Formats: sequence, structure tokens, C-alpha cells
Amino acid sequence: MLTSLAPYFLECHGFVRDLQVKGYYLEPPFDPPAVFPELPTTPTQRDNQVYGLVRKLLEELRLDEDHIGSPQWNPFQDIVRPGDKVVIKPNLVTHTHYLGDFHLYSTIIHGSLLRPLVDYLQKALDGSGQIIIADNPVEGACFDRLMKFTGIEAFVNVLRKRGHSNVEVLDLRPRVLREQANGEWSHKTQPGDPLGYVTVDLGKNSLFAEFDDRSNNHYYTLADPAVDHFDPHYVGKSTTDDYHNANTHKYIVSKTVLDADLVVNIAKMKCHCKSGVSLNLKNMIGVVYEKFCMPHHRPGMLPEGDSFPTPPASHYVFARKAYVKLRKWVRIHKFPGFRKIRNSLQKNELLVGQHIEHGNWKGNDTIWRTVLDLNRIVAYADVDGQMHDTPQRRSFCLVDGIISQQGDAPINGEAIATSTLVGGINPVITSALALKIMGLDLDIIKSIGRARSLDPWPLLGNPDFDLRFPETESPNLNFKLSKGWRN
Repeated sequence: MLTSLAPYFLECHGFVRDLQVKGYYLEPPFDPPAVFPELPTTPTQRDNQVYGLVRKLLEELRLDEDHIGSPQWNPFQDIVRPGDKVVIKPNLVTHTHYLGDFHLYSTIIHGSLLRPLVDYLQKALDGSGQIIIADNPVEGACFDRLMKFTGIEAFVNVLRKRGHSNVEVLDLRPRVLREQANGEWSHKTQPGDPLGYVTVDLGKNSLFAEFDDRSNNHYYTLADPAVDHFDPHYVGKSTTDDYHNANTHKYIVSKTVLDADLVVNIAKMKCHCKSGVSLNLKNMIGVVYEKFCMPHHRPGMLPEGDSFPTPPASHYVFARKAYVKLRKWVRIHKFPGFRKIRNSLQKNELLVGQHIEHGNWKGNDTIWRTVLDLNRIVAYADVDGQMHDTPQRRSFCLVDGIISQQGDAPINGEAIATSTLVGGINPVITSALALKIMGLDLDIIKSIGRARSLDPWPLLGNPDFDLRFPETESPNLNFKLSKGWRN
């Protein structure tokens, strides 16, 4: 049994796999498949296998073990108090995939996975408190389409009509990127986080402080218009440099997340071109307001930079710049049939990833630092952005491997049905267990391996905990890494 109000560091973890669950249940509001003793008044939808798989995971984690199978079973009662604010942070990213809906399911979290968690959180809240589903997708993502595609909007509306007015959904982005009729891109402002945003400065305790004494050091993010991302030889000041330099290392974070008593961290089981994998630790990228404050890579080659292992050929650079001009001048991307041809080129890796750059390789020595800095903030920062010596909120983590994504992920990879869920309390442990199931090497995934021993603000209670799980019997799914990580 878990101790009362289980701490962030609790080594509670497990996984379930059911090969019969090959996809998501697509009929909102995603009610349970049967009347369960602990939820006797909840309506049912007979074929909803996803709900049953989530319930099975909570049993596997032995949450409220003494009451499993009884009307009293309340799996979140040790990590949720009545009156708490719970923030569910899914990995939503984008509303489209160039290969279609099945591959989009491998990119984002579906509402049928969220619904059972909401039901059990409601039971623990016992009629009070808040449940907020919130994320910060990429700037160009259409949040309305995401809500409709995932069924999140539909099931939340039904629950609210049933009396659960404490459930809401937030798009944390204060601005979005939209393409204009002339092919130009511009930002549109929107409400964003109703509580606003706070700057958290980790200073010399940031994992980037190691670079503070280097001259001509720069940090790049692809969303930054101050940088010529199409010139691999460009080295100059970026907008991100204003946030990370020899004097400061600061991030701008959504206050709604830092105001939570519990963060439910729901990540996809997928690879990632920059960080190797995108699991619970990487999922915290979505708590940030300005993408500019998150370093993704540094210009040049190792050891001064990590954008690419070798500079790209001149003909590749020329072709890419020519496409950008054609897109702007004649809007080639709008030509009939162009998208189909482009999709075919991407599918056969003739267009995507022709050259490894922008930190899309295993030599990236930047993004893992951003990932771990943000996880320390989510664990230790209060709502005013002040860091404390002890964790300020509790955590529950889930990795969605029902439909996963391998290869050139996190957006353009290959969807695979893996029928697996991983769960637990601590994001380092759940990420590492998911990594083992994916069949990937802990030594090359710095965002997980380097999380073992951090000081101050550790993310693992026991630095000797074996993140390889040598005694855990699990499947080996033999995931194919992104191109820059395969050799």
C-alpha cells in the first residue's frame, strides 16, 4: 500500500500489455465497458477496451491495494486529496500527420485514455477540487481540431452535463502561428493560461551553467525568427540567448501547472529526433509559454556545438532554400497533387531528414539539459517561480503505448500498434521502464540516464535505483530510432 499522500519519489511502477487492444475507442464519452464495483453509477459502452486496460494498469500498480475489486477501491486516494487542483498534461503536439489518422494516433494522446483517469481522479476528489486538461502544442497546431479528433471536447462536455462542472480544458498558448492567404506566417494572440506565466531562473544550478565560461556560445530553437535556420554555417545571436547566457538560465512556465497539487503526466511511447525518445520527462516541454526560452541545439559541430555531425552538402542547402522561395513566391505547396508527392517523398525518406542537422542526432548535448531543467522546475518551483528544497506537488505518470511511433518521430515517424501502457509515480522511473520495453539503450538517452544524480533538486529519490530494471520481465519491442540515432 502507498503511504498517505505518496511523495514524488515513490518507486511505484508497472506496465500492462493486451494485444487485443490495437487502437483507441472512438465513441465519446468513452464510458467504461462494464459496471465496475467502484463506479457503480457510471454508464457503460460495452466495447471500450481502452478503459479496461487503464483500470488494469492501476491494479498492476497496486494503488489502494487492499480495496481492489471492492466498491471502496479508490486508486488515487493516496496522491489526491479532496479539494486538490489536478492538472492532466497530455502530449498533444499537433493536429495532423502527413500519412493520415492512424499515424496521428501515434503522435498524440487520445481522449479514451484520459477518460478513465478523470473518473478515478473524481472519486479521489470526492466532490470537490478541479481537474484541468492542459497542454501547449506546437505554435501551428489547431487546438479545436485536436479536441475534436481526440474526443476530449466531446467527453468533457458530456461529463459537465452529468454534473462534473469541475472538469475543464485549457490551451496554454498565448499565441498561435497561422498561414496567411499570401503564404506568409503571422502570430495571432489568444487568452492562453488564465493564471498567466512566471519566469523561473535556475541560474548557476541550471544544467546549462556548464557552458557559461565559453565565448561565442549560442542556443538555438527552430521557432526563433532571429536565426537563419536554412544556413547551417550561421552562427550568431539568437532570441534564446536572452534567456540563457553567462548571467541567467530562465524559463517561462504556465502558472496553472505550478498551481497544481498533482500533475498527471501522460506521454506517448515514441522516438524523438532530438532527444532519442519522447516519454514522461520529455513531456514537460509542454509546460513552457515561450518556445524561445527552451534551447534545442547549439550551432556548429561538437565540441563547440551540436547541430550536426558533419556539415550538409552545398547542393542540399541550395535545394532547401529554393523550395522556401518557391513556397513563398508561387505557393508551390498549394499546387494540386503537390501534397501527395511530398507525402510519398517523406514516406520513403527522400525528403525528411536528408541531412542530419538542427540537433537531430545522438550527439545533441543540449535538449536533455532543457528537459531535466524543466522537470526540476515542475517538481520544485512554487506558483511564484521560487525553487524549494522539497517537491511542491505530487506526480502520476503514464506512457501511452497503445499506438506508438518509431523512426523519424515525434511527428513524422511510423505508427505501430504496441498495445502497452506504462505507469507509476516518478517520471524518471516510468520513462526508463518504457525505454526498456521499447528495447532501447539507456546509455544513449541522456535525458533519462543523467537524471540519476542531480544536485540540487534531484528527480530520483534513490540514485542507486537501477534504471535498467534487470529483474523486470518485459517485452522488447525493438523500436527503430530516428535517423540521426541509428549508428
